[in-house]
Amino acid sequence: MTSNIGAVFIVYNQANLLSESLEKLSKSGFNLHVADLSSTEDIAAVCKKWGATYTKLPYASIVEPVRSQVFNSRKEDYLLYLDADESVGDDLITKLKSLAEEGVDFVKIPRANYIFNSWVKASRWWPDYQVRFFKRGMVTFPTTLHSEALTRGTGVTLDPDPKLAITHLNYQNLDEWFDKNRRYAKVDALDRLNSNQSFTLQDAMKLSISELVSRFFAGGGYTDGMHGFMLSILQSFYYFFVYAYYWEGKKYENSLSATELKSFPRSWFTHGLSEILYWDGKDDSLIKKIKGKFTRKLIA
Repeated sequence: MTSNIGAVFIVYNQANLLSESLEKLSKSGFNLHVADLSSTEDIAAVCKKWGATYTKLPYASIVEPVRSQVFNSRKEDYLLYLDADESVGDDLITKLKSLAEEGVDFVKIPRANYIFNSWVKASRWWPDYQVRFFKRGMVTFPTTLHSEALTRGTGVTLDPDPKLAITHLNYQNLDEWFDKNRRYAKVDALDRLNSNQSFTLQDAMKLSISELVSRFFAGGGYTDGMHGFMLSILQSFYYFFVYAYYWEGKKYENSLSATELKSFPRSWFTHGLSEILYWDGKDDSLIKKIKGKFTRKLIA
């Protein structure tokens, strides 16, 4: 059965990480395939070293538009889909082989995100389930940014066990976070513009606060220490990046009055405080600290 399993990578640069991932898979019995989005690094040489097929594709700023094309070109019964900065261990490989023998249609695999040199175990970063192993034809991938796989048939969700997880070396430094999220935000804004979707400063504000509060409070980001705090803050920035590119796409139009802009900070803090009180409601210590007519009026 293992000869009927293909491990497929869609990559742009990150040759060293790809080499490490291919090395871990080199004795799995899986057929190794790499689709290269016109990297500036020598991805072909890495493929040759580890016996992977190499296909060069035109550059794409995000992977979503090319996934179906890449998967449909493969002939194996089962496919394991990975990025260059992702790898799998022996326990997961053994488990996937077993599930393929059972004939399951797709598998949701936990993913352990290592960010800024640390495994982030909260803040909605774990178990971060991904449909990455599937029978050919039973999963389709939409082309929009960060879209989830659409599945058919019978699936299996693996236990949230690090030994059964994809290891994701995500955001190795701040520059990488800003580079990737700037690129994502630009595509996100363009999608909204092309679909004539309205996206207001108020929308960006609410999404930003929800991202911060849900990650840090509801998602337990505080248990990850400074990693959880900084990542919650950084992820909340994202929607303002989207709004900035959306505004740029609208030719920097001044659609808000001075009065509306002046009221924005109050709306920001009011909405943020109400979100915090909601998620932190089980612990009334914060509420007890918030006193005075001004505050009660603010959150009313």
